[in-house]
Amino acid sequence: MFFSSRSRSYRPLSLTPQKVIDSESDDDHKAQLRETSRTVLHWPLVIVIFCTFLNLLLISTPAFLQDSSVSSDKLITRKNVHLLRRPSQYMRFDEIARTSPPIQREFTSFPMSVSLVDHSAPSHVFNDYLAMRTTRAGTISPDDRKVHVTRSVSTIFQFRAIDWGMEHCELHVVIPPMDRPTTLALYRLNATVPVDISTLSFNVRPPRVAKLDNIVLGQDSLNWYRKLSCVTDDVLVFELGCSEDESSGRCDIEWWQAHKDTAPAVYMIQRSTV
Repeated sequence: MFFSSRSRSYRPLSLTPQKVIDSESDDDHKAQLRETSRTVLHWPLVIVIFCTFLNLLLISTPAFLQDSSVSSDKLITRKNVHLLRRPSQYMRFDEIARTSPPIQREFTSFPMSVSLVDHSAPSHVFNDYLAMRTTRAGTISPDDRKVHVTRSVSTIFQFRAIDWGMEHCELHVVIPPMDRPTTLALYRLNATVPVDISTLSFNVRPPRVAKLDNIVLGQDSLNWYRKLSCVTDDVLVFELGCSEDESSGRCDIEWWQAHKDTAPAVYMIQRSTV
């Protein structure tokens, strides 16, 4: 059998009407897919641009507010964080049925800060840099705080009344026997918000509103106390110094108050009211 050396030419078959319709439908479907893909790819880009713009706006807002007519005290910082509202975590506790008479409960509350001020150096701010130590977590301050009382130096204690229904407070001053008699004075300071101890000096300390008592130290152990009314979240600030009635001229008391030791110490006991 012999084959012709000339290659044959092929012609495409004509499409039927139904095949033409199917082909056009496929083309439309592919075009729709391409348009959908393009739209889907655009949205992440839009979101990224929006988030970047929002971050830049948040970063530049504090500087903008400081440069504008808005007062800087409107900005919340570590020093004025107390301006934020403290929502109650004891909602509807007063609706709980309780035994009558109520069960007496109590706990010991220790000062949230102990700071020194000096009348002879009214602008001096005491710090605990020398007592700081470095750990793997960073530089930390010791839990023990120095209490020092002289003719010019006094110590300020800050407490916060905590828990609900524990509004009978009792302030305690416990000091071991002394070699010589000394008279101290305890004052209540006019403060309703925490005092910033990083800037606390004699000049900026809260003013004295009341002298609670003269505390006389001697050869016997002292456990002085005074009952006070305290509402939940109240800040109570006291100053311990040498009494003006001290005649010996040798008023000098010093100790390190451990975090949870009650002697020597200044601490507060809270008792239940419901």
